[in-house]
Amino acid sequence: MKICLIGQNLTNFILALVFAEKKVSVDIHINKKTNNFKTDRTIAISEKNFDYLNGLVKKPIPSWQSKEIKIYIEKTRSKEIINFKNNNREVFNLVKFDKLVNLFATKIKKSKFIQLNKLDKLSQDYIHKVKNYDLVINSDSNNIISKKHFNNKIKKNYKSFAYTFIAYHKKKNNNIASQIFTKYGPLAFLPISNNQTSIVFSCSGRPRSTEEILKLFNHYNSFYKIFKTGKIEKFNLNFFVTRNYIFKNILAFGDLIHRIHPLAGQGFNMTIRDIKSLSNIIDKKINLGLPIDISVADEFQQSTKHLNYLYGKAIDGIYEFFKIDNQFNNFLSKPIFKILNNNSSFKKYSSILSENGFNL
Repeated sequence: MKICLIGQNLTNFILALVFAEKKVSVDIHINKKTNNFKTDRTIAISEKNFDYLNGLVKKPIPSWQSKEIKIYIEKTRSKEIINFKNNNREVFNLVKFDKLVNLFATKIKKSKFIQLNKLDKLSQDYIHKVKNYDLVINSDSNNIISKKHFNNKIKKNYKSFAYTFIAYHKKKNNNIASQIFTKYGPLAFLPISNNQTSIVFSCSGRPRSTEEILKLFNHYNSFYKIFKTGKIEKFNLNFFVTRNYIFKNILAFGDLIHRIHPLAGQGFNMTIRDIKSLSNIIDKKINLGLPIDISVADEFQQSTKHLNYLYGKAIDGIYEFFKIDNQFNNFLSKPIFKILNNNSSFKKYSSILSENGFNL
């Protein structure tokens, strides 16, 4: 069996280890120009997904645990409208993105089942070369294959930007994540240590200067005594799902098949759930003595595409609800969440959906 992964990214590094664990050899085709993964971004990973990644690297992944999530609205920032706990266990783990990438990159370089192939670029000729593989998994959205064959998408432009940075503050017991649905957009406070918190501010409208973002952040921050902030990184926000995951022997994967609003911290968790689904399909093929080929891609698309779409639209629905709610001075959220905050069944199933998506 000849398996190929296209793209130098965290998704492919995890996939490569999944194949290596099954003693299946894979080639990873990457650009000759090495990607720079240096960033202050953090990733929120659910408990089950975090345990899954730890199992792949065979060592504890450095993280910071959040035991509770508190949700606030523009009008009442002194008291949360709802909170989520998990019986004194972590609700999710916060991990530095660049450290996680480097951990997996180091691991794959030591595997005898994984071969890294550096190319000048993925040219038109490259499309003919991948025909030699039984299965190709493409998770790089910027190559010629993605732009030519996986550009048919259901799209939505939020006309917003996510501004991310690290806030350095006075030391405190820092294990509660908070999110405020402001009139500008969701503002998340994600603890990564007792004196550092990752900030994600999804701000609607025009691009804003560093000074504007920090002024708005300071206006809404009542949780921390800040003495310094790190470099602010900016990302355009949009929602999309790819209509067709397959072209010939190539399966689109990762950020190439879905992207959602970051308000719930579920984007990367969706990808990990996809990886686990793909892994289960491959296990069945191996146990039955069947080849790992395009039939794996067909089964993956049939089992996950509709669930990914529904889950992405559910996150989009939350965004639209709070957007409308702010226009009506939080008239909707206050009475609704007053009831839901006391409803144990709602919180239970919200946690299950956050952990498992619609793969119940």
